[in-house]
Amino acid sequence: MVGEISEDGNWIWNGDEWAPNTSEGAPQIEAPAPSIEEPEIPVPNQGQPLPGNPIPLPAFDPNFQLPHTVPQESQVPTVMRALSGVTSILMSIVLLLFIIGLVIGINSDNIQSLGKENTSGADTFADALGLVQILTFLSVGIILGIVVISVLSFTGKAKWWWLPAVITVLSLLFIITAFYITGASNDYNDTCDTEIYDCSDLTDETMFDQDAMLSGYCSLFALLLVGIFSLIQRSASMDKSQTEPVHLSGAEEKQSMNKMLVIGIILVLIGAGVALSFNQSGDGENASGPDEYFSFNVVDAWDAEPMDDGGDNALVVVRMVDMNGPLQHYEMVEVLMVMYDGTPAHCYWSGLGRDSVCEFDELDADGDMRFGIGDGLLVYEKGQDLCSGGTESNPEGCEIDLNVRIGNAMGDWSYTSDSMTGYADPVDEE
Repeated sequence: MVGEISEDGNWIWNGDEWAPNTSEGAPQIEAPAPSIEEPEIPVPNQGQPLPGNPIPLPAFDPNFQLPHTVPQESQVPTVMRALSGVTSILMSIVLLLFIIGLVIGINSDNIQSLGKENTSGADTFADALGLVQILTFLSVGIILGIVVISVLSFTGKAKWWWLPAVITVLSLLFIITAFYITGASNDYNDTCDTEIYDCSDLTDETMFDQDAMLSGYCSLFALLLVGIFSLIQRSASMDKSQTEPVHLSGAEEKQSMNKMLVIGIILVLIGAGVALSFNQSGDGENASGPDEYFSFNVVDAWDAEPMDDGGDNALVVVRMVDMNGPLQHYEMVEVLMVMYDGTPAHCYWSGLGRDSVCEFDELDADGDMRFGIGDGLLVYEKGQDLCSGGTESNPEGCEIDLNVRIGNAMGDWSYTSDSMTGYADPVDEE
């Protein structure tokens, strides 16, 4: 309609178009500034495929985290520590039984036997054995220390290198002892008097033949095992320190420790049984068996002159009539006598030249200088009157109780006969 005014009063319709309203009194209304609308960028709905991409995107979860493995605490150090302790305790049991049950006793017997020879070579060898005995006691002390460290290793209070270090020291001590006793033994064998002794059986010894080296083999084997276990323990402990372990619960840790303890006890009992059997079998080999025996008879020794109190009378002859045992040189034979009046007398072979009240000469039938069947011992006084035979008008003989003892230089076998009685006749008829 012509003359129609727009709602804002600024325009009027002239019939053809809207023209500005110039009439007075028209309200002035500011036209609002045109607004520019930003186009909306369509966001695809979650789970809907993008254009050209048929694969839907995963829905986003604000609580989502990448999966990761929580490392568990490794049991390798505990197991290796337990194995090292068990191995060391087994080694200690075997060595203690061997050293205390055999080696120390043999050394003591050899020292006493050498002391009776009264020769410079024997005295030197006895001194060397005395030093070896000291080293042997020192090794026992080190072994007891290994037992203590093994217990500490079980409880985790010992460093990984303690056991290998102490076992290495023990092994070196055994090797040094074996080397030293080998030289001393060969020096002693070189002093063997071929005019008195049968030295044909003596050969140069090596350090591998010695008792100390047998102990060294045991300790070196234990060192190999403990060294391997300790290195594995050390390696596992270093790996463990580079991660943040999740500790086991108290019940799981206690169960694992109980298993290790049971395994350790079983291995210790098995080792103790084996070592005890070895020790008993060794004692059985060294002791006189029921099939070993020697039989003797005792007869009066013939004198060209009647017995007197001069201290040089021949007394009796002890002759071997039967035997089942090793032949020994006469220097390994002793005659223990008790005279009629209770006086004891210890008689040695005359070739030893010992300070005694009596001695004997060998009556060696076959000339091999070994006391065997058919051989005899002529026992006589040596500077002391043991049996004067009474007086010329009233001669009286002497009744003598005696035992024959046979041993060897190593001191690991000996035999003592039953008591026998002989009679020394004061007058021998031609």
